[in-house]
Amino acid sequence: MLVVACGFSAPPLRRTQLESLRVKHKELPLFPEELLRLGEREGEVRVAFSVDVSGRIDDYLVVASTHPEFARVTVAALKKWTFEPAMLAGTPVPASTEIGVKFEAQGTVVISMTGADGLSTMVHSMLKGSYNYRAHALRELDAIPTPIEAPVPVYADKLVQLGHVGDVTVDFYIDEAGAVRMPSVNADEDSELASIALTALRTWKFEPPTCKGVPVLVKANQVFRFRPGESASATMGKRNE
Repeated sequence: MLVVACGFSAPPLRRTQLESLRVKHKELPLFPEELLRLGEREGEVRVAFSVDVSGRIDDYLVVASTHPEFARVTVAALKKWTFEPAMLAGTPVPASTEIGVKFEAQGTVVISMTGADGLSTMVHSMLKGSYNYRAHALRELDAIPTPIEAPVPVYADKLVQLGHVGDVTVDFYIDEAGAVRMPSVNADEDSELASIALTALRTWKFEPPTCKGVPVLVKANQVFRFRPGESASATMGKRNE
């Protein structure tokens, strides 16, 4: 299932109206020769990225790697990829996903791509590997990240009158500087509420998340609650702990 990372102008739509992101051109990364000389025989990288309406990657984030060189060659190759953009009710929409790349010294490169359903599972599986760099789970942190800038979504009365009421869960990363990276929502969220939730969260700033006093990357989610007669509220989710 694809993660749609934008706001939409249409009312909530059925899942059947979503056409998934498709790879149009792909280049495989090569096993770094420097690591071969050092005796490395395998490696793994995971990268989250977003694709704009033209089918080009407009942002990326390395979320795990067994060696910086594997991450470097993966990102270099990924920047050359192009896509058929995701389509919602016939309209191109920005979308985000993640890929996992496994390197083997024999020259084999295995690539897998996933969407929303795989993100939490991937984070948990990373905890078991010998990664040089990886996203941390909330439970590993010294404390739950504290927002230092957190504008509340603008919940207009007109949206209530049109029936846009409910919760929106936004998945995102918080990087070592406390910046929000790669925010995304599931395609079956209310489109109008998703739009204003994402707009607000992109401006949030957190205290840098730390593990044993060291700043780290963390995968998190925020639940925005929209209720008639109330200001929008937000609660840090715990499903990735």
